[in-house]
Amino acid sequence: MGSLSGTSSGASTVTQVSEELQALLMEERKRKRKVSNRESARRSRMRKKKHLDDLTAELTQLREDNHQIIMSLNITMQRFLHVEAENSVLRAQTNELSGRLESLEDIITFLQWKQW
Repeated sequence: MGSLSGTSSGASTVTQVSEELQALLMEERKRKRKVSNRESARRSRMRKKKHLDDLTAELTQLREDNHQIIMSLNITMQRFLHVEAENSVLRAQTNELSGRLESLEDIITFLQWKQW
């Protein structure tokens, strides 16, 4: 019976060691998973920060582009208004000259009619 008791105690010790090893393996897996999750979260934060930095840089560039477009539009608008004003002056001068020409043609017609 003494050998049965020893065998039982030995099997119990092996089982106990096996359970402790499994517990250690589970702890090691948990630790590795934690480390992996932390690293994954760190990479995710880095990607998010890079994306935000990229968007901020793009926003800055778009604002600069927008400013340049507005400046160009203002210059073009000023030129348009200047040309439009010149065009109005030229139309008025054309009308005046057309009226003078018509008057001169009337005078010529009258003088020619008078000579006959």
